[in-house]
Amino acid sequence: MVASLSSRSSSHSSWRSARGIAALGAACALVLGACTSGGADTAGEPAEATQSEPEMMEIADGPHAPADRTLAERTVRASASGNETIVDIDLGNTTAGEYSAPKRGVIVLPKASDAPAPLVVISHLRAPNCADGSFAYPCASGVEEYRFDRGMTYLGEALAAQGYAVVIPDLGGVFIGADTTAPYDQNAMWKEVVGGLVDMVTDAGKARDVLGVTALPQVDASTVGMVAHSRSGMMVDSARELFGEEVLKSVFAYGPAYDTFELESISPASADVPYLAVVGELDSDVGPSANLWIGHYLPETREHPISVVQLPGLGHMFVNDAAAQAGTDDRIGCDVLACPDASEHQRVMLETAIDWLNATLRGEASSLPVRADQSLPATVAGLPARWLAHTPGTLASVDASEFVGASEGSAKVCVHADPMNPIQPENACPEPESGVVQSITEVNYLTDASATVEVAGARGMSVHVSPSGSHEPAASLTVELSLADGQRFTHTIPSSEAVLANRASADGNGIYHLGTIRIPLDEAVAAGVVTGVRVTSDGAPVELKGVDFWR
Repeated sequence: MVASLSSRSSSHSSWRSARGIAALGAACALVLGACTSGGADTAGEPAEATQSEPEMMEIADGPHAPADRTLAERTVRASASGNETIVDIDLGNTTAGEYSAPKRGVIVLPKASDAPAPLVVISHLRAPNCADGSFAYPCASGVEEYRFDRGMTYLGEALAAQGYAVVIPDLGGVFIGADTTAPYDQNAMWKEVVGGLVDMVTDAGKARDVLGVTALPQVDASTVGMVAHSRSGMMVDSARELFGEEVLKSVFAYGPAYDTFELESISPASADVPYLAVVGELDSDVGPSANLWIGHYLPETREHPISVVQLPGLGHMFVNDAAAQAGTDDRIGCDVLACPDASEHQRVMLETAIDWLNATLRGEASSLPVRADQSLPATVAGLPARWLAHTPGTLASVDASEFVGASEGSAKVCVHADPMNPIQPENACPEPESGVVQSITEVNYLTDASATVEVAGARGMSVHVSPSGSHEPAASLTVELSLADGQRFTHTIPSSEAVLANRASADGNGIYHLGTIRIPLDEAVAAGVVTGVRVTSDGAPVELKGVDFWR
């Protein structure tokens, strides 16, 4: 067993993209975050590759499961509570051209009940699936294979206890290649593996004859939720294709990975399905990928919510128990910091995933933001939370480019390009003297700017903003609305607000991302017509992505 699988370049997709990282070669055999300007160490600056270079592994082009592979024996067991049935099943191979991977996984079923059991797919991360730190199927002779599907069984059991039917595909072989589309189609393989497992729980005959389960619950295959870790965030469209656009009703993601290296190649916008991502602030594998991705698409109109919440102390790997058991901590600095352990990661995963799926699949009450008029909770699973949240069903959205400075130099539309690129764009944002700003979308770098709007019936507004670095004191913001009848509404956002707070500390200079502040509006505003919005900083510039209005 190696000391750290994450040191073998998991190539999910960092905040500056998997493809860009792969091209860096041997220097990027370390933690992904250390190979980009986006991964950040505990000193608050981009991490540097300070570890000794590990032994380089031969990189497999894809999975090569033998056609005559001996199938693993099916196992059926009861959960610790005795109420859930856990089945480990091997259905053969899935093939794409010359590549072939096992079609297998874990199925967790609730006890038989007259109430229909919504279906949940738990889709795990991409990480080296062999104990020598390599991506390969099969692993080299004598080398242990990690089963990351089994590493999510704890979540499957908890969801089954809530009345969900759960399938957990083994994607260790499917995710061998660094790219999802070449030299083979991982999306097609994903659909075949997941589809084969789903078929087992939706067909009573197969459940009895193949799974060996007779007391099968009534599975509601018209209501599907998805839990996606890391690369599996890129499989949401595949899930919609497999189940149907109206059937996939919720996505919960942990540390999802997207192409966010360059704005020109950013991953497509998410499907309009309720979506929540939880990201650990110490994630040195994919970093703030979800924040960068969602931040760019904030101006798009959506019916359903999409948001990302960042939580302190958490990393990328420990929510998967197989990865945790293999000692795969991606975080930097935990030798000197009091970092949360695997049980804490899994506690957060359990609480947030169950809460979100219950809210979006069953309509249960939750403090997690399902509607635009919900406040963004200051804590999630007992941890301080920083939110970036799209405004579903927005009345109007004012993008960064629509704000005009009150005076020369008080506003500039700009973008943070890759700081490692010696050729910077003409509209590059000023880089902070202290701290790191991680953003790739166009923002307005301003101290005083306003925009013209025409919005009737607004009962609230969302401000999407980031500090421009570490400043002392941190800036507070004043947002002023002008109404058609001459009235004005003014709201001050204090510098103590989590999104604006100075994040410099004894351990680092501070890392900053776009965040969202939701502000309820007076009845007088809702009864009138908003004609203008002005945003003013009382100190250092801020970086504004936009302002939304909601009913």
